[in-house]
Amino acid sequence: MSMTIFISHKQEDSNSATIVCTELKRLGVSAYLDLLDGDLMLDGEKLTSHIKNRLNSCTDLLVVMSKETQKSWWVPFEIGMASQLDFPIVSYLIDQVSLPEYLSYWPALKKINDLSKYIQAKTNVLNENTIYKKSYNFEKYATKRSQTDAFYKQLKNML
Repeated sequence: MSMTIFISHKQEDSNSATIVCTELKRLGVSAYLDLLDGDLMLDGEKLTSHIKNRLNSCTDLLVVMSKETQKSWWVPFEIGMASQLDFPIVSYLIDQVSLPEYLSYWPALKKINDLSKYIQAKTNVLNENTIYKKSYNFEKYATKRSQTDAFYKQLKNML
């Protein structure tokens, strides 16, 4: 499956983000975590460009959400970019944080085992979409938006 997850987080949540990244890779999914990247010391304009390029090379966004996240400038920027690109977005909640209502549209993962459900839901939707397109030759009508909505619905039912 071709899936690369951008892990968005606040620096204070680096340990949790690393655990998530390690688990995703163990499950066979590519993930980008900026802790492993030497370009984070760039100034504002270069860092913005770097983040855009990294997001453009990914397919999904996973946001590590904690009490610290509300103090971040970059996490909302990354969410906005991913929304603009119509990426599937999920939250990974730590510290029993509750999401603001405007973020509750996206599925919320609450434990490390939920990552396998996330991958399963994404795989199911990708497989269904491939079969649908081949069977009915509707490739030009199959939109990323409907695929993302189907993913959200399926994952929320699994959680």
